[in-house]
Amino acid sequence: MTTSDQRYTIGELARLCGLPVRRIRFYSDKGLLPPATRTMANYRVYSDADAARLDLIQALRAMGVGLAAIRGILARKGSLAGLLQLRLSALEAEIAGKRRIAATLRAALRHPEPTPDDLRRLWTMTSLSNADMRSLTERFYDKVTGDRMNPEWRQKAIAAGVPELPDDPTPEQIDAFAELRAMLSDESVIASAKADAELMWTPDFDPAAYHAAAERIFADVRKALAAGEAPDSQTGRAIAGDWLEASAKAMKREPDEAFRAWHLDQYRRHHERSLRYQQLLATLRGEAAPGREWWWINEAMTALIV
Repeated sequence: MTTSDQRYTIGELARLCGLPVRRIRFYSDKGLLPPATRTMANYRVYSDADAARLDLIQALRAMGVGLAAIRGILARKGSLAGLLQLRLSALEAEIAGKRRIAATLRAALRHPEPTPDDLRRLWTMTSLSNADMRSLTERFYDKVTGDRMNPEWRQKAIAAGVPELPDDPTPEQIDAFAELRAMLSDESVIASAKADAELMWTPDFDPAAYHAAAERIFADVRKALAAGEAPDSQTGRAIAGDWLEASAKAMKREPDEAFRAWHLDQYRRHHERSLRYQQLLATLRGEAAPGREWWWINEAMTALIV
């Protein structure tokens, strides 16, 4: 609409914009649409500019914008673009949530007669966002490592291992998300991991050296994979032995029988759970299996020390 000297009573404005009179009066009483003027009898009179303002109010309300935010926009106290971006983000989050609910229902309906426990477990997933899972992962590391772990290493570990549910997950991904949540919340798992962290993250531990050694070993593993070498081959045993020496050095320990025995105990107690965690992460990420390098070195270590 263009601005002119045209004036409208509240009834005429209502017919022009296709709105009930009470809606316009409501906006006017809330200070969003003050009339351009009033008659001698105190009736409200609106202009073409007011009609355009009403169009904007209706458009913002249709997008779910609150009255206070609209008042700020109309008073030029806020950015319209910024407000619309916030609204878009909220809508995208809402859409992702609805997709998750649909995926949860699909997962429950895989069974002809889902039990109440199935429904409760799956429905819980609809209220756990990726942000919630990241917080859960961070709390897990807080409990396990306290202030022992190097902050930079901690952030890298969280970034590599935090579970994220896709916007439109499959039933299998819903189940993987639920299982990972249970693992990260399991006090027995936390206690076990904490005990191991206390043994590893001593004042002598050098995380930078450990990380550098891991990068070098994984490069060797990739070469072995490309050459078709099996984890229990001579090459595999050599790489596993190299990793034992390098990790021992990073921990300021000797790669002797005691260190090998410690590694063997670690693998016996944690290999299956660690592998399961990686398998579940692979499911969430749409990968066929965990990273082959990770699997290969674990198999090579098992072959060496068992």
